[in-house]
Amino acid sequence: MKIFEYTAPKTLIVKEIQDIGEIGEQDVRIETIISGISHGTEMNIYRGVAPFFNRKFDPATRLFVPAGQTEVWTYPVKSSDPGVWYMGYANVGKITEIGRQVKNLQPGDIVYSHSPHQSQVIRRGEDVVRLPNSVKPESGIFFNLLMTAYNGILDSEIKLGDTVVVSGLGVLGQLVAQLAKLSGAGQVIGIDLHDSRLNAALENGIDAVFNATHRQDTAYEIRQRTRNKGADVVIEVTGNHRALNEAIRIAAPDTTVTALGWYQGPGTALELSEEFHHNRIRIRSSHTARTSPSINHMWNSERKRDQGLELLEKLRLENLITHKIRFDDIALAYETIDQRPETVIQIALTY
Repeated sequence: MKIFEYTAPKTLIVKEIQDIGEIGEQDVRIETIISGISHGTEMNIYRGVAPFFNRKFDPATRLFVPAGQTEVWTYPVKSSDPGVWYMGYANVGKITEIGRQVKNLQPGDIVYSHSPHQSQVIRRGEDVVRLPNSVKPESGIFFNLLMTAYNGILDSEIKLGDTVVVSGLGVLGQLVAQLAKLSGAGQVIGIDLHDSRLNAALENGIDAVFNATHRQDTAYEIRQRTRNKGADVVIEVTGNHRALNEAIRIAAPDTTVTALGWYQGPGTALELSEEFHHNRIRIRSSHTARTSPSINHMWNSERKRDQGLELLEKLRLENLITHKIRFDDIALAYETIDQRPETVIQIALTY
């Protein structure tokens, strides 16, 4: 079977290994069909700047603290190493073997799993999601990001007729924009730097788009479209501090900006004066693993999973996969995202 290995930042190779071992009684063996690269977390790994290289999240205090000597991330690292979750987590494949205690799954089922980019994986049966027969395997690679987008929609509390602005139309922003429309938004406006992404969003039903590189003041132009009111809801997806600052300027007074991105490094472009102060803007962080306390008694993980599977059949996903690249050429896939982002929405690896 094939795995991949980082030997240094931006340096990765595909390796052949004999096997990943026997399955347990509650496990399934999956032969990968297709997997999706995360253009956020995985690119931080590729570039060697991921924060958890030297720091870790302490669940007891919910603080990030320095990693212990044995916990620091070092090269080389393989996709098959124990505990490695950051070398791919959007794997779709066919079950070829099941453990004796596995229920509700059979060999031949097509499943999504939170698994790395490699030709074969073993997962506990309870941790995989069987895709409906009506969902194509390539659509299944969006499942994880769809759960993140869906949580962002729940956190944003969109009301019927709202003007919603989505900042950043990579794959996550594309999903958010479609979900906002399904949630009853009166108009959904998208912002990005690349025309290819803006055009894809228009094809998929968004109402209007702005290329931020071609505008002198996007916030002013959006206010012109909304009788100087501003956006009822702004969902910021880029993880860029400058874009977060612009999202604050776009938002109507006494509204909330939902921040879905990971804002790495010092926020020198963030101005918490002017519009933030005078318009009483709130910033809400949204994370895929946590649901607002006001609704988590109803919207638990099982309900969100079931809703996500239904949404895979409703959303327009075909034009979001801009590249299919063989797993053997995985280095080319990451290089394309890193060096030519204007050409990319979602890269999928085929096996």
